Amino acid sequence: MNKASKHDASKPLRNAVRPPESYEPWETHNRIPLPVIWIALALGIWGTAMLFEDQTSYGVAQSEREAGEMLAHGAAESGEAVFLANCSTCHQPNGVGVRLAVPPLDGSEFAKAGPEVVAQIMLRGIDGPIRVKGFTYDGHMPSFATALSDAEIAQVAAYVSTRFGGQEAALSPANVGTLRESVSGRDSWQGGAELASLVAGLPPQPAMSERTESAINPAVSDLIFAGSGNVWACASCHGGLGQGVENTPRLAGLSEGYLAGQLRDFRDGARYNEHMVFVASALSDAEIDGLARYYAGLRVASTAGPSLGGDLARGEEIALRGDWGQGIPACFSCHGPSGFGVAPDFPALAAQQPAYVASQLAAWAGGHRNNSPLGLMDQISAAMSERDRRSVADYLATLPAVPAVGPDAIAQLEGSDDGR
Repeated sequence: MNKASKHDASKPLRNAVRPPESYEPWETHNRIPLPVIWIALALGIWGTAMLFEDQTSYGVAQSEREAGEMLAHGAAESGEAVFLANCSTCHQPNGVGVRLAVPPLDGSEFAKAGPEVVAQIMLRGIDGPIRVKGFTYDGHMPSFATALSDAEIAQVAAYVSTRFGGQEAALSPANVGTLRESVSGRDSWQGGAELASLVAGLPPQPAMSERTESAINPAVSDLIFAGSGNVWACASCHGGLGQGVENTPRLAGLSEGYLAGQLRDFRDGARYNEHMVFVASALSDAEIDGLARYYAGLRVASTAGPSLGGDLARGEEIALRGDWGQGIPACFSCHGPSGFGVAPDFPALAAQQPAYVASQLAAWAGGHRNNSPLGLMDQISAAMSERDRRSVADYLATLPAVPAVGPDAIAQLEGSDDGR
């Protein structure tokens, strides 16, 4: 190295130029090489993709986990709406049933047996006496095989088992389809006696008895099936089992007090129908009571069905909730749960012939019938449109028939505080 180039760093250079006091150092920015940019972009894209994949995987895993946890609950919850629309009219939304008439679901041995048992009952229906929670019921439960799909029956069965039986179990539509095939062509369950073969551990069930007509004395039997003198037989219009047809009403299952009261109204001029006035005017009080007792004791299936082109959803709304905006109370608020009637003044409406119901509503609205307690039906019918009358009549025709209540059931109820 040249000696002249040597310099002691501790000594200031002579002639060195000092920067001004406002000077700030800076450095020239060179361009980032393209390969580095490409690498950074690739890393960014890869990170974003991994983040999206993680989120997707998490969502799928969460959905699968929730589906597993909610398998039983989901089926039951989705069945609530189907239950309320198809089952609660009789069994009530809270599953307590109707005293003496419809057995409870809440806490019943059958709800506790699980959804497969409930589904099989729904597919076949029940036609015979059944003992539930210590009480005997003799009613008719229709089959829902043609009314509900496999999925809907599965949902209702899961809901009933979960809500009223405490069984956390689901049932798939495929399972119901298999059950449907196994019961195809079979009649209704013949009461609790046959159901005992399906549900293990049931309490003793009443025997099934063939019963299509109540006990009747010969004189009353002649009035019903042969007529008396110039009066034609009751069965010639109402049918041998009192099921009615078209504009001729169903008498089977109506309360004894109501039937006797209407016959006396015909006889005494409080209610008018040309044919019935002619028949009733020839009847004694004893004959009226005998006829009323016979028809009240009948337990026969419904022959009614929608025939007036009414809106069933509208009919259901009026029957269950009314339409207070039009001044129309719910039918069942007076005629009882499920339209089973409240003796002696409010007759059963369930399974009544729709043409008869519509014609009577029109008669009240037009002032041609006026024997309703406190004139209630006169006002209510007048508030209903013709369309609403047809809708209500058609809806009531879809309901199961009123079951007969025997003296044994009444005696059993009188000895207990709970008739459910």
